Amino acid sequence: MRDYEDLLRRVLKIIGEDRREEVEEEVERRMVEDPRLTRLGALYVVAGELGVFESLRRGVSTVALSKLVGGLGSVNIEARVIGLSRIVRRGQTTLYLRLADSTGVVDAAAWGSAVSKLETLNLGVGAGILVENAFTRERPDGSVEVLLGDQAEVSMAGAGLPPLSQFFKDLGEVFETRGAIDFRAVVLGLSEARRVNVRGEETGVRDVLLGWRGVKAELSLWRELADVLDESSVGREIYVAGAKWSPAGRITTSSRTGILLPDHGPAEPRLIKVERDLHQPNLLLGITGEGVERIYSENIRPGEVVLVKGFKYVHTGRSWVLVPGRFEPWRGEYEARPKPLSIRDLRVGMVDVYTEGELLSKSPLTRLSTRRGEIEFSSCWIRDETGSIFCKAWGGAASMLAGLEEGWRVALYLVRVLGNPWGEREIHIGEDSLAAPSSEPN
Repeated sequence: MRDYEDLLRRVLKIIGEDRREEVEEEVERRMVEDPRLTRLGALYVVAGELGVFESLRRGVSTVALSKLVGGLGSVNIEARVIGLSRIVRRGQTTLYLRLADSTGVVDAAAWGSAVSKLETLNLGVGAGILVENAFTRERPDGSVEVLLGDQAEVSMAGAGLPPLSQFFKDLGEVFETRGAIDFRAVVLGLSEARRVNVRGEETGVRDVLLGWRGVKAELSLWRELADVLDESSVGREIYVAGAKWSPAGRITTSSRTGILLPDHGPAEPRLIKVERDLHQPNLLLGITGEGVERIYSENIRPGEVVLVKGFKYVHTGRSWVLVPGRFEPWRGEYEARPKPLSIRDLRVGMVDVYTEGELLSKSPLTRLSTRRGEIEFSSCWIRDETGSIFCKAWGGAASMLAGLEEGWRVALYLVRVLGNPWGEREIHIGEDSLAAPSSEPN
């Protein structure tokens, strides 16, 4: 039994203590399948399949990513590549990697001969690699970075690392997260690429509308990534590694961000119930089982239910509009009524939100001077069973708010959640949002 425990400790040191239960369950299964195996023998079989002995034969002792600190030299790690970008500046190539194991995630940078060694492996996102003789540094934000210089050695790792999908959270789980985020979402729409001036340098940027199970957010792709997506990406799942939230409440990329489009099938058709007009020509409020949509169509009328088989999102101003392509009337029963997001669950960066609450108070309708001229403005507080939140309404939305009475339960459709200078959340009710009674007091 002592030999078994000694080997188990060596195995877990390489693959991570958190996988103890998984290993021991697999040992039990192997013993049931082959009664001739002892517990120690079954562990040898499992360890071999996990690639443990390959590392042991080479005499490589690796450090879990969560244990890394700045200032280490000649450190060895085994991790899966979850993000990869290649930057060439002034003739010098740098590879930025985002690496993950069962204990954590770190950024890494490779230059010089380390770049050639990595490229020889034909490295891609999802690959497992063993890095030897790297060193680490602590960045100004306190995070640790792994550095691969000329002395570093790299090879493909054995089995045993968690699958790629395990390292990416759903979009709804990363709102208001500080630091780098790794997440999965579905590409809903793309804006036209544009050129902007940043610190005297003209660079490209493109905005992307992302969604996941009824939650939406915006992603800005900068520089080399501005052209990584095209219309064929719409409707597909995307993995984003190493992005960050900007102060403006949108996700933004950097030279270290990695983008991956897994090979999944085309987008599923969507059933949409058209609820009502949105006070602009051919602009409609659409209801789905997961959320609400701003729809533009000259051929669909309020009250209709349609099966949309092809669509695209168009970026107009600050809003995204769903434009159906191929669609047909739905003859079956369909009662779409998504659950409104509670005030407690609202997060900075959410767009096209549907929420409800009691209208506690509102300010008088007024006019404000802006760079684009005068505009109507009003504000209010709403609350539900989970909390309260301050709302600002602009233009036509301010007039809609003026028509609502304090004490009513109101529904806010297609609104944004922003952060104010004091770190608090606010709802922005724009020109093409909708504020309407949900129910009136008796």
